[in-house]
Amino acid sequence: MRTFIFVLAAIVLACEIDRARAADELPAFDIARNCKAEAAGSVDDAGASCMRDETQAKSEVTNRWSQFDPSQKRFCIGESSTGGDQSYVELLTCLEMQTGQFRGSPKK
Repeated sequence: MRTFIFVLAAIVLACEIDRARAADELPAFDIARNCKAEAAGSVDDAGASCMRDETQAKSEVTNRWSQFDPSQKRFCIGESSTGGDQSYVELLTCLEMQTGQFRGSPKK
């Protein structure tokens, strides 16, 4: 019985370490697939606009990734992947909101 408890504890610890390590890695979202789905049924050039926005957001997230806490990263990766869509724009917005750095879009 002791051996079982020890093995179970080791497995749980290993899973926690893997989750913590995963939170330190930038997720690999498929920008093209996400933008293709977003542009489906659109009459304007939503696909190109989406690609530009997602690419800029990915660059920004990449540059600032080390500034965010692992718990914020984990939470926001989950939030930005909800519903099957995976968006760097949503990931960046979530991370900025978590840290109070959200700038929003400039008013025109």
